[in-house]
Amino acid sequence: MDRLYNDPWFVKAISFFIAVMLFAIVNFDNANNQPGALPNITNGSYTIEEVPLNVYYNEEEYAITEIVDHVQVNLRGPQNVLTFFQIARPSYDVFIDLRNLGTGTHEVNVQHRNFPNELTVNIVPEKVTVSIEEKRTISIPVDIELLNKSALPGGYTLGTPIVNPVNVEITAAESIISQVGFAKGFVDVNGSNETIEKSVPVKVYDQHGNELHIDVNPTVVDVKVPIISPNKDVPLKINRLGELPEGFSIKTINTDPKDVTIFGPIDVINQISVIEGIEVDLSTITENKILEVEIPIPPGVEKVTPAVVKVVIEVDIEEEIVITDIPIGVIGKRDQVEVAFVLPEQELITIIVKGSPTTIQRLRKEDLNVHIDVNQLPIGEHDVPLQVTGHQNVKFTLPFNNVRVNISEVLSAEEEETESITEANDETT
Repeated sequence: MDRLYNDPWFVKAISFFIAVMLFAIVNFDNANNQPGALPNITNGSYTIEEVPLNVYYNEEEYAITEIVDHVQVNLRGPQNVLTFFQIARPSYDVFIDLRNLGTGTHEVNVQHRNFPNELTVNIVPEKVTVSIEEKRTISIPVDIELLNKSALPGGYTLGTPIVNPVNVEITAAESIISQVGFAKGFVDVNGSNETIEKSVPVKVYDQHGNELHIDVNPTVVDVKVPIISPNKDVPLKINRLGELPEGFSIKTINTDPKDVTIFGPIDVINQISVIEGIEVDLSTITENKILEVEIPIPPGVEKVTPAVVKVVIEVDIEEEIVITDIPIGVIGKRDQVEVAFVLPEQELITIIVKGSPTTIQRLRKEDLNVHIDVNQLPIGEHDVPLQVTGHQNVKFTLPFNNVRVNISEVLSAEEEETESITEANDETT
């Protein structure tokens, strides 16, 4: 049944039937009042307000800038025809035809068609004034305005918006085109902590910032707004596995780039000063080599850029030099404790240094640090391992690995005086 009501021919048929019934009823009453005479057909009038005024013109070349949108249509004629017209609502057209006119201001007659022939049609106004202008097309860039930038999470920053397409086209009358100032799209970044990708409508404004309601192509552009999390640059630490084959030494080992950028919450990245966990196996390297390694992402870090770096390894033949009279330092010594070397008696050592010619030629005695750590050691004699630090691309050979030291307690002046008095008293006794 719903499909029947939606069928226009079914509705028209019902309307026609109702109109015939009304016509029959009216004429039946007239026939009863005037026996033996033909029924009278009375005239009437009907007014249609706000009838859309259709305009026919060359839309590709011209634009209409001044015209009335609606007119009033007054109908007069037989009442039965008017009644049928009101019920059936046939399609009709009220229009002006500008297809033979050029640019300028014109006064043209309002025309009509498809009204019943029995009716007299009077249109108010009978003539309208129209202005015709040539169309012009311009292309302008779309500027993206970011709203609520201050509401980004702490430490996050905005990148430059990327718009696709970059430009839009506006086609309108010359007088309208001359008013165009700029085109804009709006993106709200409130609370965003990741890149925004969305489609936004394009709005056109005049030079004073007033919106112009004109057609733009396309009406919507795609926008990508990078949201950059807090970040900082940190160096990389290379963990060397194994040693080069005999006769080879490391000349240089560097990463390209030297630093990477880490992104993440401020409280996380502030605690990171270096990226560790990059391992390079040296045991099979006998020539210069470039390795590509993936950077491990520390816990809590969102990303690291670049994700892959090059490790550039330069090798050279191995040479050696002997450096004498290097002092052995002592670290970790407590107050009121004295450390004396037993074996060797002197606090000096000779070291054999192996490395590339370039590296060892630049090496100075001051660049080497030999020491022992006596922290946590009690009073007495101890064998303590030697520890050597220096240039990371050289190897050290020591004449011995341990030294013997004697750790003794040193008395303060007051303690020495007390002890002397005690000894004197013991002798007297």
